Amino acid sequence: MNLRQFDLNLLVALDVLLTERNVTRAGERLYLSQPAMSGILARLRHAFHDELLVRVGRNLELTALATELVTPVRECVRSVEDLLNLRQPFSPESARWSFRIAASDYVVFLLLGSLLKTLTALAPNISVRFFALEPTASERLAAGEIDFVVLPDEYRGSAPSAPLFEDSWTCAVWSGHPNTKEQFTLEEFLSFPHLSFRLEGPDHGSVAENYLAEIGCERRIVASTESFAMAPFLLRETPLVTLVPRRLGERLREAADIRLIEPPVVIPPLRERLAWNPRNTASAAHTWLRTQLEGVAARL
Repeated sequence: MNLRQFDLNLLVALDVLLTERNVTRAGERLYLSQPAMSGILARLRHAFHDELLVRVGRNLELTALATELVTPVRECVRSVEDLLNLRQPFSPESARWSFRIAASDYVVFLLLGSLLKTLTALAPNISVRFFALEPTASERLAAGEIDFVVLPDEYRGSAPSAPLFEDSWTCAVWSGHPNTKEQFTLEEFLSFPHLSFRLEGPDHGSVAENYLAEIGCERRIVASTESFAMAPFLLRETPLVTLVPRRLGERLREAADIRLIEPPVVIPPLRERLAWNPRNTASAAHTWLRTQLEGVAARL
């Protein structure tokens, strides 16, 4: 392939397509229509003499060549971005930027509304896309697939990070639950069936549940969910007990028809941190969004 005959702008589109594996979402990130993005994909296929993305069922999957291109294309695009942004002032009022953040639905529930108010008022062309918090979030952060990850202090890893907010834990039960006390005894707590929060993998329960396991509280778990925000709604007309961050429980008390009962033991607080790839530490755009996220968290 002759570099002089290749439109380098296509590399930006290729990077987004390889990450999103979806023509429509890639177009949204680049502020292009779906037909325009499809046209770019066609040009890329012609340039690389490869389909790059092939349909498997209802999804698009990377070809073998596309899989090999993911890392070098990403590194190339990031290097060019670093060069172009060198000493360039950042103006949120006019900047066009799309940030990718991995976080639990609980964090999104607490932060997104206020963050959107800030963005629409101060930075109308800056967008954020939240991804589900998965066990591989730290690896995706290191690979540059996402810009930020919000996760408990215990799981922050080696990436640079800053404290965001902390919350205490409470038990949530259906409003008609047979236990009407304001606090569980340990015997009562362990006698009821439990709804657990758990991501995929053996060691990815909530901080609270991991702590209870460490101190020997063996609960009778009859169901589990990967959604903090959904858990309170699953309690209706059951004797189930679940542990939720207090802010979430208080905000969903009426909507989910739940009561909050104090746990029988003191559970260490949930401390959420904002982590990012070290290559973005000095980025004016990333610094600006970090400041906005910290400001939103401070007002919780």
